[in-house]
Parts: sequence; structure tokens; C-alpha cells
Amino acid sequence: MTTSSDIFLINETTTAETILTFDTNWKSWKLANSIHPKCDEFIGSLAAVRRERARQRKNKNWWIIHPFSLIRFIWEIIMTFIYAISFMVIPFMTSFIVFNYDDVKLDEITPIIYKFYYIDIFVNLITGVYDKSKKNTTFNQKAIFQKYLKGYLIIDILTSLPYDHWTHQWRKIPGSNSSLFIAVINLIPIFKIIRYPTFHAYIKQFFSYLEIQYYKYRIINTMIFSFYIIFWFSCFCYLTPVMLTYIYQINIHDCSCWLTKVEKKTIGNRFQHALFIVLQNLVASGFGGIQPESTGHTIISTFLMILGRMFEGYIIILFIQIKKENKTAEAKFDEMMNQLSAYARQKQLPPHIKNRLEAYYFYRFRNSYFREKKILSILSDQLREEIVLYSCRRLVENVLEFRILSAETITSIVLSLKFELYLPNDVIIKAGALGDCMFFISSGTVAVLTPTGKEICHLEDGAYFGEIALLVQDNRRVASVVAIEVCEVYRLNKRNFRKCIAAHPELFQQIERIASERIDRTILIDEKHKRYPTN
Repeated sequence: MTTSSDIFLINETTTAETILTFDTNWKSWKLANSIHPKCDEFIGSLAAVRRERARQRKNKNWWIIHPFSLIRFIWEIIMTFIYAISFMVIPFMTSFIVFNYDDVKLDEITPIIYKFYYIDIFVNLITGVYDKSKKNTTFNQKAIFQKYLKGYLIIDILTSLPYDHWTHQWRKIPGSNSSLFIAVINLIPIFKIIRYPTFHAYIKQFFSYLEIQYYKYRIINTMIFSFYIIFWFSCFCYLTPVMLTYIYQINIHDCSCWLTKVEKKTIGNRFQHALFIVLQNLVASGFGGIQPESTGHTIISTFLMILGRMFEGYIIILFIQIKKENKTAEAKFDEMMNQLSAYARQKQLPPHIKNRLEAYYFYRFRNSYFREKKILSILSDQLREEIVLYSCRRLVENVLEFRILSAETITSIVLSLKFELYLPNDVIIKAGALGDCMFFISSGTVAVLTPTGKEICHLEDGAYFGEIALLVQDNRRVASVVAIEVCEVYRLNKRNFRKCIAAHPELFQQIERIASERIDRTILIDEKHKRYPTN
């Protein structure tokens, strides 16, 4: 029979397990995650992501969220929709509700949206900052606050407050007793549209995650921006004459603005007229059915016509750019991928081979097609050396046997490296094969396996393998090396290595002696393990 104490104990255990699960998920979700589109762009391989996660775990500020974490990516998707809604709701409610010239009304919808912005401010204050120049993420709370303060913190706070509720008792319809100061304060939420670049960046990031082609993103983004421009100017077209009545302290019926000519006084009818005026002025096809009589109306119409011509020019230039981009690196990459698909169909390749072929080209060129050899051949010798040394010198200097070489010899070795890319499960080195080269891992993770297939260890970014083949004649590989993820490696052939070091025979002998000692040590350890196997 279950007693009340047993039920209490069960509930207490369940609660503890729930808290533990949440704590574990939170700790995992706030770390760098390869799902985030920027993670691959700025961090790179899974090995680099693991190092970044380990670095964040060691940080004393445990509450900080990584800017490329899963929870941050989910929140950015949520805020994309919040921005999309608020860029319509806030200007509309501020213009047609808060600044209704017939009655003092309260905006009951926008405060709901503000709650999301309060959460966003908090999330931004506990999100690490990635420094592109230093290629590093800072988790320092003071540095995060200072960066946000220099950016959007003040704007986010000021444009997320319910001014119409706070000033309700002092607000009046336009007239001799109305306050211009109170009216200006209630305009502040409209400046939320300053955040449009953030919304634009989130859309671009989301499209990147969905792997939508760049030119399609440009077209869709232009359509979204055009919609908002027309919508915002429709709100401003109504708001401008209303604000003028506050400035001149007159009633709306005493001014000669277009609002007095609107027969139906409903909010929907006012917005409809404002939209019609904006559209007709933008395309320069009329004045929206209402001829401008006042100076203010004439200025608005003139400005909209000029803006319309500028916007048309922008659209024309945009589509010319999109057409030209068909000849750019991205378009050439798309063309090449189409050719690969046609090639796979013509050769009747099975789906798994076709997928690996497309994956190879995708990771090799990263959505951009370029001819590296042709580019490097045009450059001067000095600039070409600087580029290659910047990319690969660190990898070569990591090799223990190479540390006694001169800087000149290291440079000649670096210039001899050949780039190669391997997909997951590709065999880079096979045990028993004759070795004639070594490899440097620029990005990725490989597994080292015994001839029988037992895993020995993993090697990650900056590591190297196969160096004994450069130093020992007729050396056969003692282990296999298989790519775990997409690996970018640099290959150094034995012939090129010996050519680089030919002028220093004493160094070669010294390196050969070091390599022989390592082989002897390896054999000794292997025999010891055979003699005394561990359980």
C-alpha cells in the first residue's frame, strides 16, 4: 500500500529529475552548436566547435550564452517573426490609434509585443560577443554590456515603453490645449524601425540555414523591404498632418489637409486613403484622389514622387546586379552543380555516389567557384608566398621533427603543400600501403585505426600524420586513417620534402635519427602491449 510519504518521495524525485534534465539541456543549448549558420562560418570544423565549447565551460560566467548556440539561434528565429509583426503593428497603432484626432485612445496590442523585447534585451545582455578581427568570442559580462551599450541598448529600451499609457492623463486631441511635448514622446516607439538591419540580418541567416540561393534571398528581401516602405509611408502620410496640428495648436477640422476631405472617419478608411495617396505618388500617377492644397500636403506629395523615382532606380539596379551575378562565383558554382547533376544522370550513378560527389564540390568551393591556381599564378611571388605561409606555416611548425629546420627551409616546404579534401568515411591512409607523403589537418577530425580496425585515437585541427614516410625508405603504413567529418588537409610528398632539404644533408640525418628513435619506441611499446595485454 502506497503511503502519503511514499507519494511525497516520488514527487520529490520526479521534480529533482526534471530540474536536472533542464539544467543539463540548458548547459548544452547555451554552448556553441554547429546547427547555427554562423558557427560553420566563424568557427569551422567540429573539432574547433568542441574546443570552443570546452573553453566556454571553463569560463566562470556560467550564465553567458554563446552567440552561435542552439538557444540563441532559436531565439533569433522567434525575434525574426516579432520584428516582422512589430514593424507593422507599432507604426500603425502609434499613427492611427495613439494619434487618433477624434478621441484619446490607448494602444492595447503593442504592450504585448514589448514583452518580447524586454526578454530580448535580457538575452542580448547575457549573450557573448564575437570579435571578427580577433576571431574570438568574449564571455566577459562587462565587455558584453559595453558592446550592447554602444549599439542598440538605449534604442531597445526607449522604443519598448508604453508611453501612451504613461501619458494618458495629459494627452488631448489636437487643439489649443494639446501638448506638443506629450505628442513627441508618444512618437518614440516608431523609432523601433531603426532595428530593421537586425531583422535583415536574421532573415539572411535563416535563409542561409535553409540553403536558399543568394539571388532568391535578394529578391525576397527586396519585396519585404518594398512592402514595409509603402506601409510605413502610409502611416507617416497620416501622421504628418496630425503632428502639424499639434505644432500649430489647431483643430484637425481647421486645417486644409487631406484628412478633412475623407468622408468616412473610420480608421480603416483613413489608412486606405493614406495608402492610396502613397502608392499614386510613388508611381507618379496622381495624388491619391485628393489634390494637394496645403503646403504640407504638397511637400509630402513631392517627397513621395522623388522617393518613388529613387526606389524605381534602386529596383532596376538591383535586377541588373542579380543578372550580372549569374556570371559571379556563386552563379558559376550553381552552374557547376547543375553540370554535376547532369553528369550523374548520364552515368546513371547511384544516389549515394551522387550525393558524395555533390558534397565534395559543396565543401570544396563553399558555394563559390574559383580557380585557385589561376588566381595564385597572377600574383607576385612575394604576395603568393605571404598567402600560402599565412594559411599553412602553423601546421608545418607543429611537426616535432621539423622544429630544427631553418625558416627558409620551412618556407620552401610550405610552398610545396597540396590541398586535399576528404568527406566523412573517406580512407586517407590505408594500413600496409607504401607511404610516400604526410598530411597536415587544417580543419576536421580523423580516426587512427589498427590494421584490424581497432580505433587508436582521434586527430583534430593542427595535427599531422604519416611523417615517418618522408624519412624512412620503403616504409609501409602501420595504421589506417579515416575521416570522421569533412576534412581539409595539406599533403607533403616525399620527393618535394627531400628536394627542400637537399641543401642541408646534416639536418636530414638528424631528422632521420629522431624518426628512427620514434619508430623504435613505438615498436617497443607495441611489443610490451602484446606481451602484457590489458583487460
